[in-house]
Amino acid sequence: MRNHSLTVLAGIGAAAVAAPALAGEASTGTLILDARARLEHFDTTSADATAGSVRVRLGWKQPLAKGLTGLVELEAVGAPIDDYADGVHPSPGRAVIPDPEILELNRASLTWEPSRRLGAEIGRQRIILGNSRYVGNIGWRENEQTFDGVRFWAKPNPGVTVTYAYVSRVNRPLGTKSPQGVWRGDVHLAQIETDLGAIGKASVFALLTDFDNAASQSTQTLGARLAGARAIRPGLSATWELEHARQGDHGANPQRFSVNYDQASIGLKTAQTQAALVVERLEGDGVHAFQTPLGSLHGFQGRSDVIGATPGVGVRDVFLRGARSFRTKVPVKLSGELHQFNTTVGDDRLGREVDIVIAAPVAKGWSLEAGLARFDSAARLYPDATRAWLSLEFKL
Repeated sequence: MRNHSLTVLAGIGAAAVAAPALAGEASTGTLILDARARLEHFDTTSADATAGSVRVRLGWKQPLAKGLTGLVELEAVGAPIDDYADGVHPSPGRAVIPDPEILELNRASLTWEPSRRLGAEIGRQRIILGNSRYVGNIGWRENEQTFDGVRFWAKPNPGVTVTYAYVSRVNRPLGTKSPQGVWRGDVHLAQIETDLGAIGKASVFALLTDFDNAASQSTQTLGARLAGARAIRPGLSATWELEHARQGDHGANPQRFSVNYDQASIGLKTAQTQAALVVERLEGDGVHAFQTPLGSLHGFQGRSDVIGATPGVGVRDVFLRGARSFRTKVPVKLSGELHQFNTTVGDDRLGREVDIVIAAPVAKGWSLEAGLARFDSAARLYPDATRAWLSLEFKL
Protein backbone atom coordinates (compact mmCIF):
# COMPACT_ATOMS: atom_id res chain seq x y z
CA MET A 1 0.00 0.00 0.00
CA ARG A 2 1.71 3.19 -1.23
CA ASN A 3 0.33 5.95 0.97
CA HIS A 4 0.81 7.50 4.37
CA SER A 5 -1.71 5.34 6.21
CA LEU A 6 0.95 3.75 8.40
CA THR A 7 2.28 7.13 9.48
CA VAL A 8 -1.18 8.63 9.97
CA LEU A 9 -2.21 5.70 12.14
CA ALA A 10 0.92 5.98 14.23
CA GLY A 11 0.64 9.77 14.43
CA ILE A 12 -2.88 9.53 15.84
CA GLY A 13 -1.69 7.10 18.45
CA ALA A 14 1.43 9.06 19.26
CA ALA A 15 -0.65 12.21 19.77
CA ALA A 16 -2.07 10.51 22.82
CA VAL A 17 1.20 11.05 24.65
CA ALA A 18 -0.21 14.29 25.92
CA ALA A 19 -3.11 12.49 27.55
CA PRO A 20 -3.06 10.54 30.81
CA ALA A 21 -1.70 7.01 30.66
CA LEU A 22 -4.21 4.45 29.45
CA ALA A 23 -3.31 1.74 31.93
CA GLY A 24 -2.23 1.44 35.51
CA GLU A 25 1.17 0.06 34.51
CA ALA A 26 1.97 3.13 32.38
CA SER A 27 4.64 5.40 33.83
CA THR A 28 5.91 8.93 33.33
CA GLY A 29 7.07 9.84 29.83
CA THR A 30 10.54 10.88 28.72
CA LEU A 31 11.64 14.12 27.09
CA ILE A 32 13.75 13.72 23.94
CA LEU A 33 16.23 16.52 23.27
CA ASP A 34 19.13 16.29 20.83
CA ALA A 35 20.78 19.53 19.68
CA ARG A 36 23.89 20.21 17.61
CA ALA A 37 25.66 23.32 16.37
CA ARG A 38 28.23 22.89 13.60
CA LEU A 39 30.59 25.11 11.66
CA GLU A 40 31.59 23.41 8.40
CA HIS A 41 33.83 24.57 5.56
CA PHE A 42 34.10 22.80 2.21
CA ASP A 43 36.68 23.96 -0.33
CA THR A 44 37.00 22.44 -3.81
CA THR A 45 39.01 23.28 -6.92
CA SER A 46 36.18 25.35 -8.39
CA ALA A 47 34.08 26.52 -5.42
CA ASP A 48 33.94 26.74 -1.66
CA ALA A 49 31.27 27.02 1.01
CA THR A 50 30.82 27.75 4.71
CA ALA A 51 27.84 26.65 6.78
CA GLY A 52 27.03 27.48 10.36
CA SER A 53 24.06 25.26 11.18
CA VAL A 54 21.98 24.42 14.24
CA ARG A 55 19.86 21.28 14.47
CA VAL A 56 17.36 20.56 17.25
CA ARG A 57 15.27 17.42 17.74
CA LEU A 58 12.60 17.75 20.40
CA GLY A 59 10.15 15.04 21.28
CA TRP A 60 8.33 12.99 23.88
CA LYS A 61 8.23 9.24 24.54
CA GLN A 62 5.26 8.02 26.56
CA PRO A 63 4.27 4.57 27.85
CA LEU A 64 0.58 4.18 26.95
CA ALA A 65 -0.12 0.71 28.28
CA LYS A 66 1.80 -2.39 29.24
CA GLY A 67 4.24 -3.04 26.39
CA LEU A 68 2.91 -0.11 24.31
CA THR A 69 4.86 3.15 23.83
CA GLY A 70 4.13 6.25 21.76
CA LEU A 71 6.77 8.62 20.43
CA VAL A 72 6.59 11.93 18.61
CA GLU A 73 9.57 14.10 17.65
CA LEU A 74 10.02 17.35 15.73
CA GLU A 75 13.22 18.39 13.98
CA ALA A 76 14.35 21.90 13.05
CA VAL A 77 17.47 22.93 11.13
CA GLY A 78 18.58 26.55 10.86
CA ALA A 79 21.60 28.15 9.21
CA PRO A 80 22.81 31.38 10.86
CA ILE A 81 25.77 31.22 8.45
CA ASP A 82 24.45 30.26 5.02
CA ASP A 83 27.30 30.92 2.61
CA TYR A 84 26.72 27.63 0.81
CA ALA A 85 24.52 25.77 -1.66
CA ASP A 86 22.17 23.54 0.32
CA GLY A 87 21.35 21.10 -2.48
CA VAL A 88 17.80 22.46 -2.81
CA HIS A 89 18.07 26.17 -3.63
CA PRO A 90 20.51 27.41 -6.30
CA SER A 91 23.57 29.30 -5.06
CA PRO A 92 25.92 30.01 -7.99
CA GLY A 93 29.62 29.89 -7.18
CA ARG A 94 29.16 27.98 -3.92
CA ALA A 95 29.95 24.36 -3.17
CA VAL A 96 27.20 22.08 -1.88
CA ILE A 97 26.79 21.36 1.83
CA PRO A 98 23.49 19.41 1.89
CA ASP A 99 21.96 20.90 5.04
CA PRO A 100 18.82 22.85 4.01
CA GLU A 101 16.79 24.70 6.61
CA ILE A 102 13.91 22.47 7.64
CA LEU A 103 11.07 22.20 10.15
CA GLU A 104 9.40 18.80 10.07
CA LEU A 105 7.88 15.88 11.89
CA ASN A 106 10.95 13.68 12.29
CA ARG A 107 9.44 10.65 14.02
CA ALA A 108 5.94 9.55 15.05
CA SER A 109 5.47 5.93 15.98
CA LEU A 110 3.92 3.31 18.20
CA THR A 111 6.11 0.54 19.60
CA TRP A 112 4.70 -2.69 20.98
CA GLU A 113 6.97 -5.02 22.96
CA PRO A 114 4.95 -7.77 24.65
CA SER A 115 8.18 -9.44 25.77
CA ARG A 116 11.94 -9.04 25.60
CA ARG A 117 12.00 -11.41 22.63
CA LEU A 118 9.41 -9.78 20.40
CA GLY A 119 8.57 -6.29 19.23
CA ALA A 120 7.10 -4.13 16.48
CA GLU A 121 7.14 -0.45 15.56
CA ILE A 122 4.74 1.29 13.18
CA GLY A 123 4.98 4.82 11.82
CA ARG A 124 7.77 7.24 10.99
CA GLN A 125 10.91 5.82 12.52
CA ARG A 126 14.68 5.56 12.50
CA ILE A 127 16.05 2.35 10.94
CA ILE A 128 19.74 1.43 11.04
CA LEU A 129 20.89 -1.87 9.57
CA GLY A 130 24.18 -3.13 11.02
CA ASN A 131 26.94 -0.58 10.43
CA SER A 132 24.52 1.56 8.33
CA ARG A 133 26.35 0.84 5.05
CA TYR A 134 23.12 -0.17 3.31
CA VAL A 135 20.38 1.35 5.48
CA GLY A 136 20.86 4.13 8.01
CA ASN A 137 19.70 7.52 9.25
CA ILE A 138 22.59 9.51 7.70
CA GLY A 139 23.04 11.03 11.14
CA TRP A 140 26.07 13.14 10.27
CA ARG A 141 23.98 15.47 8.16
CA GLU A 142 21.68 17.79 10.10
CA ASN A 143 18.36 16.45 8.79
CA GLU A 144 18.39 12.72 9.42
CA GLN A 145 16.80 10.14 7.15
CA THR A 146 13.69 8.42 8.49
CA PHE A 147 11.33 5.76 7.17
CA ASP A 148 7.53 5.45 7.13
CA GLY A 149 6.58 1.84 7.64
CA VAL A 150 6.36 -1.08 10.01
CA ARG A 151 9.23 -3.04 11.54
CA PHE A 152 9.21 -6.35 13.42
CA TRP A 153 11.99 -7.98 15.42
CA ALA A 154 12.31 -11.24 17.29
CA LYS A 155 14.97 -12.95 19.38
CA PRO A 156 14.01 -16.65 19.22
CA ASN A 157 17.26 -17.81 20.83
CA PRO A 158 20.10 -16.16 22.76
CA GLY A 159 22.43 -14.49 20.28
CA VAL A 160 19.93 -14.60 17.40
CA THR A 161 17.95 -11.58 16.15
CA VAL A 162 15.53 -11.58 13.22
CA THR A 163 14.38 -8.27 11.72
CA TYR A 164 11.89 -7.47 8.97
CA ALA A 165 10.68 -4.06 7.82
CA TYR A 166 8.31 -2.79 5.17
CA VAL A 167 8.71 0.88 4.18
CA SER A 168 6.39 2.89 1.91
CA ARG A 169 8.20 6.23 2.11
CA VAL A 170 11.81 7.31 2.65
CA ASN A 171 12.23 10.81 4.09
CA ARG A 172 15.65 11.82 2.81
CA PRO A 173 17.99 14.53 4.21
CA LEU A 174 17.23 17.17 1.54
CA GLY A 175 13.61 17.41 2.72
CA THR A 176 10.29 17.82 0.96
CA LYS A 177 11.33 20.91 -1.03
CA SER A 178 13.76 18.82 -3.05
CA PRO A 179 12.60 16.56 -5.93
CA GLN A 180 14.83 13.90 -4.35
CA GLY A 181 13.72 14.62 -0.80
CA VAL A 182 11.06 11.89 -0.61
CA TRP A 183 11.13 8.46 -2.25
CA ARG A 184 7.84 6.53 -2.39
CA GLY A 185 7.33 2.90 -3.19
CA ASP A 186 7.84 -0.52 -1.65
CA VAL A 187 10.93 -1.37 0.39
CA HIS A 188 11.40 -4.78 2.01
CA LEU A 189 14.24 -5.34 4.44
CA ALA A 190 15.08 -8.61 6.19
CA GLN A 191 18.06 -9.54 8.33
CA ILE A 192 19.14 -12.42 10.55
CA GLU A 193 21.98 -11.87 13.00
CA THR A 194 23.63 -14.61 15.04
CA ASP A 195 26.56 -14.93 17.40
CA LEU A 196 28.93 -17.71 16.29
CA GLY A 197 31.17 -17.44 19.33
CA ALA A 198 34.89 -17.45 18.55
CA ILE A 199 34.23 -17.07 14.82
CA GLY A 200 32.40 -13.79 15.30
CA LYS A 201 28.97 -12.30 14.70
CA ALA A 202 27.38 -13.17 11.37
CA SER A 203 24.46 -11.66 9.52
CA VAL A 204 22.63 -12.29 6.27
CA PHE A 205 20.29 -9.74 4.76
CA ALA A 206 18.05 -8.90 1.84
CA LEU A 207 17.10 -5.39 0.72
CA LEU A 208 14.51 -5.00 -2.06
CA THR A 209 13.57 -1.51 -3.21
CA ASP A 210 10.98 -0.54 -5.82
CA PHE A 211 10.51 3.24 -5.97
CA ASP A 212 7.71 5.02 -7.83
CA ASN A 213 9.63 8.29 -8.25
CA ALA A 214 13.22 6.98 -8.30
CA ALA A 215 13.00 3.95 -10.57
CA SER A 216 16.74 3.90 -11.34
CA GLN A 217 17.39 3.30 -7.62
CA SER A 218 15.14 0.21 -7.50
CA THR A 219 17.41 -2.73 -6.73
CA GLN A 220 17.67 -6.12 -5.07
CA THR A 221 20.64 -6.54 -2.73
CA LEU A 222 21.50 -9.81 -0.99
CA GLY A 223 24.49 -10.09 1.31
CA ALA A 224 26.30 -11.61 4.27
CA ARG A 225 28.74 -10.24 6.83
CA LEU A 226 31.06 -11.69 9.48
CA ALA A 227 32.90 -9.64 12.11
CA GLY A 228 34.87 -10.90 15.07
CA ALA A 229 37.76 -10.51 17.47
CA ARG A 230 40.02 -12.93 19.33
CA ALA A 231 42.56 -12.39 22.08
CA ILE A 232 46.16 -13.00 21.02
CA ARG A 233 47.58 -12.27 24.43
CA PRO A 234 46.35 -10.38 27.50
CA GLY A 235 45.31 -6.89 26.45
CA LEU A 236 45.74 -7.49 22.70
CA SER A 237 43.17 -8.85 20.23
CA ALA A 238 43.05 -9.51 16.51
CA THR A 239 39.98 -8.26 14.63
CA TRP A 240 38.51 -9.24 11.28
CA GLU A 241 35.61 -8.46 8.97
CA LEU A 242 34.41 -10.18 5.80
CA GLU A 243 31.44 -9.08 3.72
CA HIS A 244 29.95 -9.85 0.33
CA ALA A 245 26.79 -8.62 -1.38
CA ARG A 246 25.30 -8.86 -4.84
CA GLN A 247 23.05 -6.19 -6.32
CA GLY A 248 20.86 -6.20 -9.41
CA ASP A 249 17.94 -4.38 -10.95
CA HIS A 250 14.51 -4.81 -9.39
CA GLY A 251 10.94 -3.67 -9.83
CA ALA A 252 10.49 -0.60 -12.03
CA ASN A 253 14.20 -0.16 -12.78
CA PRO A 254 14.44 0.09 -16.60
CA GLN A 255 18.08 -1.03 -16.64
CA ARG A 256 19.51 -4.53 -16.36
CA PHE A 257 22.70 -5.15 -14.39
CA SER A 258 24.37 -7.25 -11.70
CA VAL A 259 27.33 -6.03 -9.61
CA ASN A 260 29.12 -7.07 -6.42
CA TYR A 261 30.30 -5.55 -3.16
CA ASP A 262 33.21 -6.98 -1.18
CA GLN A 263 34.91 -5.86 2.00
CA ALA A 264 37.68 -7.42 4.06
CA SER A 265 39.67 -6.10 6.99
CA ILE A 266 42.19 -7.32 9.52
CA GLY A 267 43.42 -5.42 12.53
CA LEU A 268 44.63 -5.24 16.11
CA LYS A 269 43.14 -3.58 19.16
CA THR A 270 43.90 -2.92 22.80
CA ALA A 271 41.83 -1.18 25.45
CA GLN A 272 42.94 2.23 24.13
CA THR A 273 44.23 1.68 20.59
CA GLN A 274 42.96 0.04 17.43
CA ALA A 275 44.19 -0.19 13.84
CA ALA A 276 43.04 -2.05 10.75
CA LEU A 277 43.83 -2.49 7.07
CA VAL A 278 40.66 -2.51 4.97
CA VAL A 279 39.86 -3.24 1.35
CA GLU A 280 36.39 -2.25 0.12
CA ARG A 281 35.25 -2.84 -3.45
CA LEU A 282 32.06 -1.48 -5.03
CA GLU A 283 32.01 -3.03 -8.48
CA GLY A 284 31.16 -1.14 -11.64
CA ASP A 285 30.70 -2.44 -15.17
CA GLY A 286 31.43 0.84 -16.94
CA VAL A 287 27.80 1.98 -16.84
CA HIS A 288 26.23 0.67 -13.63
CA ALA A 289 27.80 0.32 -10.19
CA PHE A 290 26.95 -0.98 -6.73
CA GLN A 291 25.02 1.77 -4.91
CA THR A 292 23.92 2.34 -1.31
CA PRO A 293 21.47 5.28 -1.56
CA LEU A 294 19.72 4.43 1.74
CA GLY A 295 22.97 4.08 3.68
CA SER A 296 24.88 6.57 5.82
CA LEU A 297 27.54 7.54 3.28
CA HIS A 298 29.63 9.81 5.53
CA GLY A 299 32.42 7.75 7.03
CA PHE A 300 32.53 5.36 4.07
CA GLN A 301 34.97 6.10 1.23
CA GLY A 302 36.42 8.92 3.29
CA ARG A 303 34.95 11.75 5.31
CA SER A 304 35.40 14.40 2.63
CA ASP A 305 32.24 12.99 0.98
CA VAL A 306 33.72 13.71 -2.45
CA ILE A 307 32.92 10.16 -3.57
CA GLY A 308 29.23 9.78 -2.84
CA ALA A 309 27.31 7.80 -5.43
CA THR A 310 29.54 5.12 -6.93
CA PRO A 311 30.66 6.01 -10.49
CA GLY A 312 29.96 3.56 -13.30
CA VAL A 313 33.63 2.52 -13.32
CA GLY A 314 33.33 1.39 -9.68
CA VAL A 315 35.52 2.15 -6.66
CA ARG A 316 38.15 0.11 -4.87
CA ASP A 317 39.12 1.73 -1.57
CA VAL A 318 42.25 0.45 0.18
CA PHE A 319 42.73 2.22 3.49
CA LEU A 320 44.37 2.14 6.88
CA ARG A 321 42.35 3.33 9.85
CA GLY A 322 43.34 3.79 13.44
CA ALA A 323 42.10 5.28 16.70
CA ARG A 324 43.62 6.12 20.06
CA SER A 325 41.86 7.03 23.31
CA PHE A 326 43.71 9.21 25.81
CA ARG A 327 43.12 9.19 29.54
CA THR A 328 43.10 12.89 30.25
CA LYS A 329 40.81 14.94 32.50
CA VAL A 330 38.11 14.03 29.98
CA PRO A 331 38.46 11.03 27.65
CA VAL A 332 39.70 12.16 24.24
CA LYS A 333 39.55 9.99 21.11
CA LEU A 334 41.76 10.66 18.10
CA SER A 335 41.04 8.75 14.89
CA GLY A 336 42.42 8.86 11.38
CA GLU A 337 42.28 7.20 7.96
CA LEU A 338 44.53 7.02 4.88
CA HIS A 339 42.72 6.10 1.63
CA GLN A 340 43.79 5.14 -1.87
CA PHE A 341 40.94 5.06 -4.42
CA ASN A 342 41.04 3.24 -7.75
CA THR A 343 38.41 2.19 -10.27
CA THR A 344 37.33 -1.44 -10.55
CA VAL A 345 37.20 -1.05 -14.34
CA GLY A 346 40.75 -0.56 -15.61
CA ASP A 347 42.27 -0.07 -12.13
CA ASP A 348 42.78 3.65 -12.78
CA ARG A 349 43.63 5.98 -9.91
CA LEU A 350 40.84 8.20 -8.60
CA GLY A 351 42.65 9.90 -5.73
CA ARG A 352 43.93 9.79 -2.17
CA GLU A 353 42.46 11.02 1.08
CA VAL A 354 43.60 11.75 4.63
CA ASP A 355 41.06 12.11 7.47
CA ILE A 356 41.63 13.20 11.07
CA VAL A 357 38.91 13.46 13.75
CA ILE A 358 39.18 14.33 17.44
CA ALA A 359 36.20 13.93 19.78
CA ALA A 360 35.63 14.34 23.50
CA PRO A 361 32.81 14.70 26.03
CA VAL A 362 33.10 18.10 27.70
CA ALA A 363 30.33 17.81 30.32
CA LYS A 364 27.36 15.61 31.11
CA GLY A 365 25.40 15.28 27.87
CA TRP A 366 27.80 17.53 25.94
CA SER A 367 30.34 16.42 23.32
CA LEU A 368 32.76 18.23 21.04
CA GLU A 369 34.14 17.07 17.68
CA ALA A 370 36.61 18.56 15.22
CA GLY A 371 37.59 17.03 11.91
CA LEU A 372 39.62 17.57 8.75
CA ALA A 373 39.42 15.58 5.51
CA ARG A 374 41.63 16.22 2.47
CA PHE A 375 40.97 14.59 -0.92
CA ASP A 376 43.67 14.83 -3.62
CA SER A 377 42.21 13.91 -6.99
CA ALA A 378 44.03 11.85 -9.60
CA ALA A 379 41.22 11.93 -12.18
CA ARG A 380 38.96 14.48 -13.86
CA LEU A 381 35.99 12.75 -12.32
CA TYR A 382 36.53 14.48 -8.94
CA PRO A 383 38.02 17.79 -7.77
CA ASP A 384 40.60 18.32 -5.07
CA ALA A 385 38.68 19.07 -1.89
CA THR A 386 39.07 19.89 1.79
CA ARG A 387 36.33 19.55 4.39
CA ALA A 388 36.77 20.88 7.94
CA TRP A 389 34.25 21.03 10.76
CA LEU A 390 33.74 21.81 14.42
CA SER A 391 30.59 20.68 16.22
CA LEU A 392 29.11 20.85 19.70
CA GLU A 393 26.31 18.43 20.57
CA PHE A 394 23.97 18.02 23.52
CA LYS A 395 21.85 14.95 24.23
CA LEU A 396 19.47 14.74 27.14
